[in-house]
Amino acid sequence: MSMRMIFEKMGLAILPVSLIALVFAPTVVWGEGLATMRPSVDEMVKQFGAVVFKSEFASVKALTGIKKWTEPLRVVVKTYGDAYVENADGTKTRQLKQRRVKRLHFDYIQKHLNALMGLTGLKTEDAKTSKKPANFVINFVPQVHMANPNLANVDKKLLRRLGGQGGCYFLMWSDERSGLIKKAVIVVNSDRLMPRINHCLLEEMTQSLGLPNDTNLPWSSIFSNSGRITTLTRSDKILIKTLYDPRLSPAMGVDDAMIQARKIIGELDRSMP
Repeated sequence: MSMRMIFEKMGLAILPVSLIALVFAPTVVWGEGLATMRPSVDEMVKQFGAVVFKSEFASVKALTGIKKWTEPLRVVVKTYGDAYVENADGTKTRQLKQRRVKRLHFDYIQKHLNALMGLTGLKTEDAKTSKKPANFVINFVPQVHMANPNLANVDKKLLRRLGGQGGCYFLMWSDERSGLIKKAVIVVNSDRLMPRINHCLLEEMTQSLGLPNDTNLPWSSIFSNSGRITTLTRSDKILIKTLYDPRLSPAMGVDDAMIQARKIIGELDRSMP
């Protein structure tokens, strides 16, 4: 599945929906043994409940229903550098300056998005052609600007908290009544090494589809703090396919969703190599 992206100037339209999840993606090296471990159905069901319905942060309310995308993703990728603007009084102000997106960054995004679209059945569309605002924004910024308020129209204290980690994070908006995700903004520290940027992109792009939390696992997973991976594992694919199975409808409550999730995970475990 091909992907279409637009490179545009800064200026985000924040939709009138509720902020429901935000995640920082830490990076830790994992041992070779983790990559070959194959979790059981029970273990994957438990992991699904954790990454979908739990909350890593005391200040962020855990989800009470399924959140997922149904509309096409209109992807915009932006890269910013550091610049100083001289003021009338002779002082200088540090600002973001838009720059060309690096080809390798684009390639990472295209690879991960194509994989995720294949697993979820979601589509992408050109924002300009559709005349609709971008709803999936990926920003590459120097570490010093990770908390720049121009990146997202949310509380500045929240941005400072997320940006202070120095890695990458995402913000996700959804309609509380319908359970539909309306927008996601991903911020990536462009000063990091390329392998870490690649990992961050995959993690944040995956989690912003409605699986927002990390878990501590004894096997390799994009949702686990125990590893740094750049390709989705078998269990990751099962969890993503489970969330986007039609039997899990947006806004479905936790109890009903977990009953269906067990059935779906069991089916996928038997059918997937």
